[in-house]
Amino acid sequence: MSDLVLTDSSATVDGLYSAGLAAVVPGSPDGPAPARHRVITQNGLNLGKAGQGGGFGGSVVSADLDADGTADLITGAGRDTVFVVWGGRKGLAGGARLSGGAPLTGDFDGDGYADLVTAGQSPSTATLSYGPFSRAGVPAATVPLDLTPKDGGPEPDSAPEGYYTARLAAAGDVNGDGRDDLVVTWTHVYADEMPVPRATAVHHGTARDAGGVSAAYTRLKDARGRDIYGADTLTADVDKDGAADVIVGRSCEVIGDEQLADDGSRLTVVYGARAGGGRALKPTTIDDRTPGLPGAPVSTGCGFGSAATAGDVNGDGYADVAFTAAAKDGSAVALVLRGGGKGLTGTGAQHLAGLTGAPRLALLDTDGDGAAELAVSTMRGESPGTPEVRVLRGGPDGVTGTGSETGSGPGGWPRLIGPADLDLTGTTVGRFGFGFGR
Repeated sequence: MSDLVLTDSSATVDGLYSAGLAAVVPGSPDGPAPARHRVITQNGLNLGKAGQGGGFGGSVVSADLDADGTADLITGAGRDTVFVVWGGRKGLAGGARLSGGAPLTGDFDGDGYADLVTAGQSPSTATLSYGPFSRAGVPAATVPLDLTPKDGGPEPDSAPEGYYTARLAAAGDVNGDGRDDLVVTWTHVYADEMPVPRATAVHHGTARDAGGVSAAYTRLKDARGRDIYGADTLTADVDKDGAADVIVGRSCEVIGDEQLADDGSRLTVVYGARAGGGRALKPTTIDDRTPGLPGAPVSTGCGFGSAATAGDVNGDGYADVAFTAAAKDGSAVALVLRGGGKGLTGTGAQHLAGLTGAPRLALLDTDGDGAAELAVSTMRGESPGTPEVRVLRGGPDGVTGTGSETGSGPGGWPRLIGPADLDLTGTTVGRFGFGFGR
């Protein structure tokens, strides 16, 4: 069963603004168990004092880096620091401090050990560190990665090579060869210095002596041959063919001012395929015209396809995808779409209505029954309200308790977790629950 990791990189800790924190809520046969929670901060690791704006918990992933059979917690802090908190049979204890940013994990050489990729300080560079790691944070080996895009922009008159910068986005075995592949987002930096996504590419995993991941890449396109890109990128096998699919949520863009993407906001799936495994499904675009979507979502405004996450909500072996969208009344709605042999569709979709703010989502199996729960960040009460995380149980019929429930029903579901449940009432947590570990 999985533990729920809630992050708030903006939290004030020990009087330091935005020092950040990560709260781990253990899973149990009854779901998340807040009574056994653990709050982790940089100062608690004895690996150097946190500074103001350190942003601990800004990006959290987990993997068994030291190959002891338990997952370790990996989080970024600042622009060039990664902390590893070691898991164990008795819980998290001890840690290591590494260089880099935007951590991602996967088995890129297929040797059965988890590897770690971290962004470099120079544009389009990264370091691939091979597992297993020692408890001092020393990997088995490292290799530098040059992910510089070799193509120009999508338009005929766009700038040549160098127009894009590659940023780490996700990892998954897109071609089913037993090695994870590295998914990167190509961004362009405009005058306001904000990186704006413009394309997505996949570098395939290789044997260690071949450099870790290939220098060549596959540039992902939708069914009309256009680049796909967005703020939320992840991988999951939604058609259960043994190859991970790349899922990209594209809401509004920020180029100086916020503006609607061409053809509205949307979610796009590009299906992976095993070599020799038959013809892959065509890329799928999900928007408010997709049949079967409940909750009256709209893609003509910003937000459709935001906060995308994947997990198997009904235990059928197909990955399902949850994301948020705006409803016609201006509120937010969370949608859960089912995976299947035809890919991601609106058939059997579920929704959670009446959400406020910009909710974030996570799908993970917290009770060990093989079906993922849906965790949703939202606000309780009237403005400004109290932040909380609502956890809806998964099962054979999908997520149960959809709608606008504010209290717990039979069996204690939905589970409601707020700052007081994690002993954070004395800590300033402006964005409690608006970050989840992966």
